[in-house]
Amino acid sequence: MAVNSLKHKPTGAVSALDHDLSVLHTPSENNPFSEKTNAANAARTASVSRLELWAARIGFFTGGFTVASWAPLIPFVQSNLALEPYVLGILLLGLGVGSFVGMPLAGALTQKVGARNAIAVSGLASCLLLVLLALMPGFYFECAALLAYGVALGCLEVSVNIYGTYLENKKKGRLMSGLHAAYSIGEVASAAALTALFVMGASPLTAVGTLMLVLSIALIAVLRRIKNERIAAPKKEKTGKVSFKLTGPIGILAVICGIIFLTEGAMLDWSAIYLRDNAGVAQEASASGYTLFVIAMALSRLVGDRLTTKLGPQTILVSGVLMITVMLAALVFVPTPAVAFVSLFVMGLGIANLAPILISAASRNKTMESVKAITAVTTVGYGGLLAGPALIGAISSAISLQGAFLFICVLLVTGLFLIRRHRAVFN
Repeated sequence: MAVNSLKHKPTGAVSALDHDLSVLHTPSENNPFSEKTNAANAARTASVSRLELWAARIGFFTGGFTVASWAPLIPFVQSNLALEPYVLGILLLGLGVGSFVGMPLAGALTQKVGARNAIAVSGLASCLLLVLLALMPGFYFECAALLAYGVALGCLEVSVNIYGTYLENKKKGRLMSGLHAAYSIGEVASAAALTALFVMGASPLTAVGTLMLVLSIALIAVLRRIKNERIAAPKKEKTGKVSFKLTGPIGILAVICGIIFLTEGAMLDWSAIYLRDNAGVAQEASASGYTLFVIAMALSRLVGDRLTTKLGPQTILVSGVLMITVMLAALVFVPTPAVAFVSLFVMGLGIANLAPILISAASRNKTMESVKAITAVTTVGYGGLLAGPALIGAISSAISLQGAFLFICVLLVTGLFLIRRHRAVFN
């Protein structure tokens, strides 16, 4: 969720896969990131090992993998427990509540038990809780398991971001964009694997249990080989309470970020149900749409830095929001399998690079210290990502799921208006 879901990308020190794609951009006098890009190029031989980079990647990968493993389970949970849409919305709210509980724990854990141990504990807990969610013995059990999974996921996502930032500062070059792609790759791998297993007839428990066992072994194998760093907050950040003044440019960025992440959360939790109930897709293949969505996100993120540098952030924002809005409307008004799959793929292409641009703009604003600005914007973003699906459930119960998706279209148009009106915010 992204920090986002937030919402995520690979980089490194030796091979092509170990380099953030942003360092491939040609620096110029008009490029505001040219100095950082040059620094990244100069830092290729800095003291960040491959093992450390792969440890960060497996942490991000685990977050994306487990999140995408939950999405295909949702239709099974709804049908097995005979849940009405509003009840399912209440259940889904547990993921958001748990994540907001888990996120503040990550800072203390990385300082007290070390970043490696924090990632290992929260990552393994996430895997175990996904298996428990696949049991589906009853509604209250699912609520408790999803709440606990939210805590583990929130702690994991913040822990890996803290560790990734530590490596970035150690290398004195850009790494985070590349590391976040590992999250998207995890989503793609999980969604594809589970969809294939379901189509072959595997039960939810068998499919999820097998994948979580493999992921747990890989997580332990990679993390055990790196040093356990106890990462304290930089002294310059110990300035008292973090203030969340959602006014001016920060308020604009926060609102747009919340809308974008709400849309992503809706696709995570509701696209499979929509394809099954409204687009004529069999339940066993209903997660294919979300699989296409995350594949498109991963592909788009791999070239996102280059496109943003070439076309400019506002062009990417405007085109991305337009793509999402048009395709979501097509999903509603032309509910056929072919249109649904194409719409979700194009939506993934459009949404992938919006959050990185918004967070980057927050870090460069002149009205608030960058760390506080990023915290404020990403907090609102995760609010949309994690609480949004519950809102969609309430609207779909009162009107319909199509009506809920059209409500998202209205929010996206509002976001587009803000982007067009406040161009200077993104420069």
